[in-house]
Amino acid sequence: MAIPCSGVILAGGLSKRLGGRNKAFIQIGGKRIIDRQMEVYRRLFDQIILVTNDPVTYIDVDALIVSDHYDQRSSLNGLHAGLFAAAHDYVFCTACDTPFINDALISCLIGHIDSKADIIIPSTESGFEPMFAVYKKNCLPSIAWQLERDLLKIQGLFRKLRVKTVAEPELRAIDPQLISFFNINTPEDLVLAESLDQGLS
Repeated sequence: MAIPCSGVILAGGLSKRLGGRNKAFIQIGGKRIIDRQMEVYRRLFDQIILVTNDPVTYIDVDALIVSDHYDQRSSLNGLHAGLFAAAHDYVFCTACDTPFINDALISCLIGHIDSKADIIIPSTESGFEPMFAVYKKNCLPSIAWQLERDLLKIQGLFRKLRVKTVAEPELRAIDPQLISFFNINTPEDLVLAESLDQGLS
């Protein structure tokens, strides 16, 4: 479906707890996480942007590949690069270590886009999910301001911009386990991801 939103994948983490492995290329259920994500993104977005400072590694990924504009290694820096490259006024953004992103949940967030919101973000008992959220291009000046001052937390934007939250009951109606937010940081997470994948198949 055509929606006024670009899809951004951030692929810049150090993956220290996984021995430096590139999490985008970890296989879950015999398929790389990046390929699982691209299947979802191709169904939703007419522009897909992958942010990485190692573009050659992703030469087989059919996306617009861009790199950070600032030196800091952070999700905020990647978000800045993705927004800057976006052809649309909004982007949906996630990280490359989330293997179970859900089409319907992404569409739900995009459906909440309106002229009064700069950020549309899930809100659960665990807090906000800034790596599964929609951002408007007019976030760019605030993001640049933070990066120039080495203020790297995405949540810092919430005090400066108009935030619209999507509450947990609405999220769970689509994704009962909130599995879309599950990301892989440790070997234990890998084991759990394989188990979760078997439960989905």
